[in-house]
Amino acid sequence: TERLAQLAKAEAIFMLAPGVVATLAAKRALLTDPSCRQALERFDDLSALLMGIGPIPPSRMLRESGNVFTEQDLADLSAAGAVGDVCMRFYDAMGRPVKTAFDERVLGIGVEQIRRTRRRIGVAGGRHKFEAIRAALRGGWLSTLITDLDTARRLLAEP
Repeated sequence: TERLAQLAKAEAIFMLAPGVVATLAAKRALLTDPSCRQALERFDDLSALLMGIGPIPPSRMLRESGNVFTEQDLADLSAAGAVGDVCMRFYDAMGRPVKTAFDERVLGIGVEQIRRTRRRIGVAGGRHKFEAIRAALRGGWLSTLITDLDTARRLLAEP
């Protein structure tokens, strides 16, 4: 992150906290931490946002880490129709935001802050992420997509 900021002549600001916490109490406590506040306050000033695109179900590594998703979280997201996420903000097949209790535990950029950022660059590819990528495009989450050739061809073949 620091090297990318140097190359882009930008400032790297780090938030020394998890992206998802176990409880609302933990989130409230972290929101008072100066390093978290410094980062969170900058989200309204972004000129570009580089985002990964995650599928539902999430990758095995993320699922098995035990640090993010509970089985109930996954069940709730699935029941709500979630197919993917950017910055842990989930959306359905049409790209509409999906609200579950999981949202309340995310310590990061909000949906409206993402949408207000002029350049929203999504980076993802592969068959297992196709639905999430297509939905992100449908929902206007991205202004630019960096992907592999097969995914690009498949997206372009869509009606």
